Amino acid sequence: MHETTWHETYKVEMELLMWLALMCFGPVVSSASGDLTSFLDEVETQLDSLHDVALGFYQQRCTLDCTQAFNSNPFSCSTDLVTGNGSSCSTDYGAAFYVSEPGCMQCHKRNINSYFTTVQTPSSKATCTDRLNSDVCWTKDLEDSFRSSSIPGRKWQLIATENGFTRLHPGIPQEQCYSYDPRLRSWYAAASTGPKDVVILVDSSSSMDFVPPDSQTGESRMDLAKQAVNHVLGTLTFVDYIAVIKFSTEADEVPVDGVYTLIEATKDNIQALTKEVNQIEPSGHTNFEQAFRLAFDMFDRSAKVDRTSECNKVILFLTDGSPTRGEEDPAKLSQIITSLNRGSNGQKKASILSYSIGELTEGETRQEILHNIACDNNGLTSDVETEEVIGLQEQLSQYHDYFSTLHTGPSHTVWTEPYLDSFGAEQVVTAARALYNNDAVNASNRFVGVISVDISYEYIRQLESNYDKLLEALRQKQTTCPQIQVAKDCDLEVLRQKVYDDGTVAYVPNVNKLCNSGSICSLPGNQVCPDTSFQYEQCQQHKTTSQNYKKEACCGEFVECTSSADSLHWFHLHRLVFLHSVLLFLVFR
Repeated sequence: MHETTWHETYKVEMELLMWLALMCFGPVVSSASGDLTSFLDEVETQLDSLHDVALGFYQQRCTLDCTQAFNSNPFSCSTDLVTGNGSSCSTDYGAAFYVSEPGCMQCHKRNINSYFTTVQTPSSKATCTDRLNSDVCWTKDLEDSFRSSSIPGRKWQLIATENGFTRLHPGIPQEQCYSYDPRLRSWYAAASTGPKDVVILVDSSSSMDFVPPDSQTGESRMDLAKQAVNHVLGTLTFVDYIAVIKFSTEADEVPVDGVYTLIEATKDNIQALTKEVNQIEPSGHTNFEQAFRLAFDMFDRSAKVDRTSECNKVILFLTDGSPTRGEEDPAKLSQIITSLNRGSNGQKKASILSYSIGELTEGETRQEILHNIACDNNGLTSDVETEEVIGLQEQLSQYHDYFSTLHTGPSHTVWTEPYLDSFGAEQVVTAARALYNNDAVNASNRFVGVISVDISYEYIRQLESNYDKLLEALRQKQTTCPQIQVAKDCDLEVLRQKVYDDGTVAYVPNVNKLCNSGSICSLPGNQVCPDTSFQYEQCQQHKTTSQNYKKEACCGEFVECTSSADSLHWFHLHRLVFLHSVLLFLVFR
C-alpha cells in the first residue's frame, strides 16, 4: 500500500509466493461452500444495512450526546482497549508492521479487540478539530452493527469520512501514528467516483528539472510530479481505464507494452505504467495545446477499440509553467480546449482538473490559462505552492472530491481487485459504498464518507480459484455509472475554495479562484453543528500523549533493530527463512 519501498517489496514477494503456490499445488482445501455470486450478493446486502445505519447516525449528529464517545480513549495511537473486554492475541489478521525502520518491526501475533473499534486520524494537525471530533461521536454507535456482522471470511470493517477519519473494527493499536489516510486509498476513490476513464497530462519540459532552493529532499519538480502521478495511479481500480501523457515541445503517450490507448487499471498494468512514468526525463519547451489534443484523441481512439469504462472521463493536468509552443494566448487556448471537449451532442466529454506547481508569481499567464480552462469546462484548478511531494500528492489524490461533490442519485457498492492489506491482513478484496446525505430542502446530495468491508482473498479463492473469472464476476457487480451534474453554480464555486493541508480540510475565501466574481456562496465553517462544539479535553490529552504503539500492537515477538544496516540484514534473513518454511509446507503437506 505504498508505505515504504521495503514494505511494498515484501508484500509483492508474498503475493508472488501465493501465486506460485496456487499454480503449482492448486487451491487450499477448505470448508467454504456456496457459489461466488451468492456470496457477493450477501456481502452487498450486509454492506447496504451498515450504510443505512451509518447514514442514520450521521443525520442525528447534532442531537447526539457524545460523552460516551470519549469516556474511553478510542485513538489507536494511545488507546488502552488492546486489553480487557473483547481483546485477544490473534494470528487471524496477518502481521503487524512498523515501517519507520526498514524490515525490523514485524509481528505475526497481534493484539486486536473484537468488541471495540479504534479510530485513526490522518495527521496531528487534523486531530482534535471539531470536524474530526464530530466523526468520533456520530460513528461510535456503529460498533454494535460491526460486532453483529456475519460475513464469512471478513477481516476489517470500517467507516472513513471526508475529513480523513477512520473507525476500524476489530480495534487494533496503530503501529505508527498518523500513517493512514483513507482518502488516498483505491477503494475510497472508487466508491466516491465509480468506474472512470482517466488521462494524466504531466509537464516534462526542461523547467521541471528545477530544484526548489528550500527543498528538504533535493528533489526536482519532475521528481515530485512523478511521485504524485504514481500516487494517483494507486487510487485506481481494475474497472478504471488510465493513460499518462507527457508533454514538452510535443506531446507523447507513455505506453505500456506497446499500447498507445487507455489501459485497464489492473495491478499488473499499474505496476508497468508506474515503471514507465519513473523514466520520464525533463527536456524541451511547453506545449499545452498538443497535450490536450492528444488527450482527447486518446479518448476517441480508445473508445473505438472498447478500451473504456463507458463512464465518466477526467483529465488531470499538471504543469509548472506557461506555454512556449503551440497556442500561447490564454483566451484562444481555452477556446481550443473547450471545443475539443465538446461532443457531437454538445455535452462535454471530460472533466478537467488542473494543478499548478510552484510560486504563483512565476506565471501569471499560466494562472490565467488554467483559470479559463476550469471556468469554461466546469472544472477546477489548484495551486500547489508547497513544493514538497506530500502537498502535491494530497492535492492530486483528492480528485475524487470533484465527483463526490457533483454526484446525483444513490450510491452503489464497488469491489476491488485482490490486494495486500495496509493493516497487515495479507490479501483482501474490499467491498465499499459511499454515503450521501440527501438534503431535499437545499437540493443537495452531500458526500459524507465511505463504509467498507474487507474479505480475505483466501476465502474468496475457495469460491472461485480462477483469477480471471473472479475479476469478471466482480466487474459485473459494478456496471452502473455514477451520474455527476452541476446542479448549482455554488457547488463548484465552494469546491474551488477548498484547501487541503496536512490531512486537514478547510474552506478559505479566495475571489481569484471563483469563475463568477459576483457569486455569493456560503462556505462551510469549521464548526459542524451550530452552537455545539465537539472539542473535548480527552481528545487534547490524547494528542499530547499519543505514541507509536509498535510494542502494544504485538503480543508475540516484535524484533527491534539497532541500525539501518542491521534492519536490512535482519529483514532479508527473516524473509528467506519464512519463504523456505512456507515452500516446505506446501511441498510436504
